[in-house]
Amino acid sequence: MQNQEEVRTLSPRAKKIIAIILAVAILAGGAQLWWFLARYRFYSAYKDIVIPPDEYVEGQAFVPAEDTLKAVPGFTLAAINDSMALYVKQDTAEVAVYDRRSGKTVYSNPSDASKDPIARTANQENLKSQFILSYMDSNAKEGTAWSSYAKAVANGQVEYESIPGGVRVIYNLSNERLLLVPDVLTKEWYDILSVTGRKMTARSYDLDEESGLYIIKTQGVTLRNKQMIDQDARTAGFSLEDYEEMQALRISEGEEKAESLSFTVALEWRLTEDGVEVCVPYGGIHEFGGGKVRTIQLLPFLGAGGSQESGYIVLPEGSGALMRFNNGKSSFPQYNKNVYDLDLVDSDFTAIQYAETARMAMFGIVHDGLGILATCERGASLANIVADVAGRNNSYNFAYFSFTLRRSDTLMITNEEVNVAEKDLYPVDCKVRYALLAGENTGYDALAAAYRQRLIREGALTAAVDEGDIPFYSDIIGGVKETAHFMGIQYLRVLPMTTFKNAGDIIQALDEAGVKNQRINLQGWMNGGYYHNPVSKLSVLSKLGGKSGLSELNRKAEALGAKVYPDAAVQLVTDIAKGFKPSQEASRYYAEGYVVKLGVINPVTLRRTGVVGYNERAYMLLSPKFLPRYAASLASGAEKLGLNSLSLRDLASEVHADKRRTNVINREYALDLVKDAFSTIKGSSRELMVSGGNDYSFPYASHVINAPLNRTPYPILDEEIPLWEMIVHGSIEYCGKALNLSQTDDRRAQLLHLVEYGASVHYTFTWKDAAEMKYTGLNENFATTFSSWKDAAAEDYAYVNGALKHVRGAQMSSFERLSDTLSRTCYSNGTEIYINYADEPAQAGTYSVPARDYLVVGGDAK
Repeated sequence: MQNQEEVRTLSPRAKKIIAIILAVAILAGGAQLWWFLARYRFYSAYKDIVIPPDEYVEGQAFVPAEDTLKAVPGFTLAAINDSMALYVKQDTAEVAVYDRRSGKTVYSNPSDASKDPIARTANQENLKSQFILSYMDSNAKEGTAWSSYAKAVANGQVEYESIPGGVRVIYNLSNERLLLVPDVLTKEWYDILSVTGRKMTARSYDLDEESGLYIIKTQGVTLRNKQMIDQDARTAGFSLEDYEEMQALRISEGEEKAESLSFTVALEWRLTEDGVEVCVPYGGIHEFGGGKVRTIQLLPFLGAGGSQESGYIVLPEGSGALMRFNNGKSSFPQYNKNVYDLDLVDSDFTAIQYAETARMAMFGIVHDGLGILATCERGASLANIVADVAGRNNSYNFAYFSFTLRRSDTLMITNEEVNVAEKDLYPVDCKVRYALLAGENTGYDALAAAYRQRLIREGALTAAVDEGDIPFYSDIIGGVKETAHFMGIQYLRVLPMTTFKNAGDIIQALDEAGVKNQRINLQGWMNGGYYHNPVSKLSVLSKLGGKSGLSELNRKAEALGAKVYPDAAVQLVTDIAKGFKPSQEASRYYAEGYVVKLGVINPVTLRRTGVVGYNERAYMLLSPKFLPRYAASLASGAEKLGLNSLSLRDLASEVHADKRRTNVINREYALDLVKDAFSTIKGSSRELMVSGGNDYSFPYASHVINAPLNRTPYPILDEEIPLWEMIVHGSIEYCGKALNLSQTDDRRAQLLHLVEYGASVHYTFTWKDAAEMKYTGLNENFATTFSSWKDAAAEDYAYVNGALKHVRGAQMSSFERLSDTLSRTCYSNGTEIYINYADEPAQAGTYSVPARDYLVVGGDAK
């Protein structure tokens, strides 16, 4: 009772203090909530960066152009410019592009598809199609693919519109021919149709007095009657749009009927100066009857080569590869590769095999004196490159882009897997540009040259780098987390493998050994070491020497003609990171909704979720939504530290979506944000080194480490080529993986391959013995001790530089494999480099190439 009386008798002063405390607590809580919402939930800066689809504008009624060329018999001229002419065949929707420079014509489909001795039924229909569509039904189950020929052209459900510079073809796909017999007619249309043709409309519709609409009779209207109404409607100019408008009236009257499964897809063809651009506009895709478009295989047989033709398909498989026509390998799986590799948000947990990445969104077809360069201008991150040879399903060799416009995921409900399809199509216009090569040379070297010159014109590549000694690339590992104990408590601490002073000593020692133009990828220098905290702020490790030590390292490197590129991972966030909020900032799966968390590939289970004893190896994916913020923080932090160069560990090799259901960010939008991050981090003058070298990094990167120097040995492929190298050499400098971490005993063959592909030498170093990393997350770096590798690194650099210093800054103009063990690489400055892998000298024309060695001729090597 006494306590209650004391509470009741609180003084006004005490009550005021309590009220103030409560008010402050409420305000503080409100401020914290507002900060949280503003920082995470309401953050929308990314929306101003992503590129939305173009506005879909209705075209004009198709009007053929005046055809004075008469270049493609049986086709109608749709558009023409100074170098190209676009023709269309309206009864089949086939398109032909006539090159006025060379007189060559490229067709969307084989002209004699009906006579193919291999293709039957669906495969023959595919040959006649401009696209093949896969879909999911209302239960998210995938149905049998629909071809544009079987489901639209054969049913007469194709329309044409004139658009600036080209033509739009609109396909209305359905299982059966769509009869233009709406359930409802307005008085205006009833008056027209009731007196048209056989006047079946007048006998099949009754007036609904209440609505003033004419409703089709529920009984007595047979299929034959509907076919007659359909014929009258088409005669009267009643279109599919009119039909949909009438059906919408029925829906508004509350009498909606179940729709049959159907789709509308538009293809837009526009001439360019050297070919044609084909677009699948987002605004031109419509879904009916519960169907959901999943993929569109675009122009699978454009430029295809027949079984009697010689030629090959050029693929960006790793460094590059050729698939020769009619190679007799149709029993092997066809080539099917994601551009920029799998989206980790959509990938399987189990890794099937190690494979190189398709780092460029392009392919080529070469045959019959014709070269076709296909480049994906929009939608590349959603695309697969598919290629095959004659003999499997048809008699043609072909390649094309297939676009995934929606994905599905699995959800476990009462121990059963249920498919869940993403609600909306990705709002992306998928565009492919087909350039036709004119002139005598139409081979893969000409394709590479044409693409390189286009990139230079568009500012995506610089014209040239400096001449002289090639770079020497080294990864220098600074700090790495190791497990330690204090009074029985386990914790992680930074193990300094190479201090900034040690790094300076490495650079100086190599310089004294003759290694010039060093480019250092400085790893583990901030935020906790190699597996570092997010780059929202940068804190230089004091154990390595702190800010002053880093500045001194940069000064020493500059004095020796070297350059340091401090390394940062922006998108892959280690599981032990501090300052990262996974529930808000990490990408999520669509169905289950949980955060994507992956790791290294477990050697036993082959799952991508392994940590092999070290939790820091597990990582989450930064949501693309927050990439602009993190990129700006990294750029700002680098500016404060005076860093005019950076190495970006993952931006040039990783693009992933965020499938958070309340805010799906598709992979193409993520690519927009990655490009913007590059621009932000580079700023006006910062020099960037990247790993991997996907083509979207070309405008920003000066150096690429871990560049693609090989292909995956898919059995259907025939030959490896330096396609990637032919495009970037002379504009971007590059190297492959670290030589001292490779598991081959034939070092000479490795060095010859570097010379053959114009690549520099790359090593990974630590000052301390590599054995000290045995119990860290970097224990796979088993051979990095600098003192053990200094002499070998200097020797390797001298050997490779002896050849490549003659071609630094020059473009790689051609490559030819003269035999299984002999090749020739030619450069724009007149230099030729012969590589002989054999144990005996080899003759190349008038030149004798030493055994297991190279020979440089021409240019300044004369």
